Amino acid sequence: MTCPLCLEQKAELFDQDKYRKYWKCHACGLIFVARDQLLSDQDEKKRYDSHQNSESDPGYRAYLTKLALLAEPFLNKGESGLDYGCGRTLVLEEILKERGFVVSSFDLYYYPDSELLSKKYDFIILSEVIEHLREPRETMIFLRGLLNPGGRFLIKTKPAPESVGEFSNWFYKRDLTHVQFFNENSFDELARLCQLQSPHYLGEDIFLFKE
Repeated sequence: MTCPLCLEQKAELFDQDKYRKYWKCHACGLIFVARDQLLSDQDEKKRYDSHQNSESDPGYRAYLTKLALLAEPFLNKGESGLDYGCGRTLVLEEILKERGFVVSSFDLYYYPDSELLSKKYDFIILSEVIEHLREPRETMIFLRGLLNPGGRFLIKTKPAPESVGEFSNWFYKRDLTHVQFFNENSFDELARLCQLQSPHYLGEDIFLFKE
């Protein structure tokens, strides 16, 4: 089984449930679902449509405000950013604009403005996105090319448990739109791939990648 991140053919079966199998790469540590077991685009979209996130939900706004507050010390006022995979709302964009940043939002299903993917940014945020990417290697290399010199990735995702027992009972893998799960080793591989430093943990499952 070929790893979708490092492309090494060193993955072995790690876990399985009634829905799918999970493979672990012995080269980079990524745990992933085989690409022939992914949801169709239509079924994936239905899953996202069922999410209850709303601009008027104070809890959702508070959740994204935490992300903005943790990221802010590593950004400069007036910098340009992209919220990649923003989902159905523009809440994070609004919060960051209120705090003095110039931010755009892109989402494959809800805000598919391809012109945004031809511009350059000082930072790119992937908030609970990287675990959904069908082609993580290709997508992250492409996004790296959108960063200005000194640019940063801010990635929010839950790190995978190391043991099979913990992983088997982990709620995060039950979302069928989550197709890979990172740990320290696979994040280091991602940093190498993007020619960035190993990530700095900011808290709240947020990781900063910078030059």
